Amino acid sequence: MNDFKKILRRTDTGLIQFFLYVGALIYLLATGHGWWSVVFVHLFFVVIYGIIYFREDFLLFFLSPITAVIFPIQNYLLRKYLKNFKQNVPAEAVVILGRSDWFKLEAWIKHNFLKREIESLVKYLKAKKQDFSFYPTASFKDIEKIMSDKNTKEVYFFGHGTSHIFQLNTDDYLYYCDFNDPQKYGKDFVHQIHCGTPDGKSLIDYVVPKENQNKCFLFRKPINSFDIQKEFKKRTKNLIKNENK
Repeated sequence: MNDFKKILRRTDTGLIQFFLYVGALIYLLATGHGWWSVVFVHLFFVVIYGIIYFREDFLLFFLSPITAVIFPIQNYLLRKYLKNFKQNVPAEAVVILGRSDWFKLEAWIKHNFLKREIESLVKYLKAKKQDFSFYPTASFKDIEKIMSDKNTKEVYFFGHGTSHIFQLNTDDYLYYCDFNDPQKYGKDFVHQIHCGTPDGKSLIDYVVPKENQNKCFLFRKPINSFDIQKEFKKRTKNLIKNENK
């Protein structure tokens, strides 16, 4: 009995679920339900476990025939929208946008951001009455200049990444630890508007004063479009509320 309990403690619950799933398929065949029932149950489990284990990535690939149409349109609308604002010039607040390589699969099935996310950011920047500029095609050299510029007080990294990395282009990654020099790259605020990881140092930890760090945008978990919009709407609402006091 004790040996059986030890085996249960060692066994991954996922493995138990897998054998139950395989057993269900064998049971259907053995009881004469036919191949169509087996295929249907198999697809059902694939979809359920795909959502559980891969979440947004699975859903995006599942919906790829739709996203392959929507994302290029969104990209066009966003580029058109950005023409209303300063681009690629120094400012008090700078927004660095990740970009997609349309010769790569990821661009067609996984968006960097939607137009409404950028609109929620713009409303917040306008509420702060900040001078801001977008960098939609920033290179590594551009970011080095931005981070070194003492006149730029606030930087937003908008796209894909982790707590340690920003995806500048589909195959180009910026490592935040490269800016581990607060004297040279120090900023009042840095906002990592992308997914995070629960451990390790962020760019905020490297370059932002301790007293400002809790005011920066950083989620140490996967986030989506709704999380981003919700956060900026909340910040904008609080800003306007405080101004009206």
